[in-house]
Amino acid sequence: MPIPNPALLGATRGLLWLILGLIVASALLVVGVEIALLVAWPEVTAAFQDSPELFEVTALRFPVSVLMLLLAAILGAGAYMIRQLQALVASAATDPFIAANAARLRRVGWALVAIQLLAIPLQWTARCIAKAGSDFGDMGGISLEGLLAILLAFVLAAVFEQGAAMRDELEGTV
Repeated sequence: MPIPNPALLGATRGLLWLILGLIVASALLVVGVEIALLVAWPEVTAAFQDSPELFEVTALRFPVSVLMLLLAAILGAGAYMIRQLQALVASAATDPFIAANAARLRRVGWALVAIQLLAIPLQWTARCIAKAGSDFGDMGGISLEGLLAILLAFVLAAVFEQGAAMRDELEGTV
């Protein structure tokens, strides 16, 4: 079976690698910031003492650590999702309608569910840290786009599963 659009698949592979690199860099940044905060907390509190966006900085050590942990978990789920998509794109060049791709899409859907669920405590934690109306306090929360992406991933998984079953059935009759 010929590759449907090799240029598009190549561009998609490159974009997925770029996104994965950005996720890894972001995760390293989050870990680095958390380590820096643990080491230099007194200096951080002094620097942000009069911040117009944050509440009393001296009481924020635990919520900030929770926020960093949630961000790291979201980035981990995002990296897992991108790896599943990379495997899907790699197999799409030869044979997209296989059971493994249906399973990959289902895992993408579950990673998206995890991201949406982690976004709930992320939003609550950000609101505990930042004052109302600040950009920082508005981060996280469930998004309509995220819910639609979850539905799309699970529906596509079912379509791929059905396509693989139909093809297996057709090969069995020939």
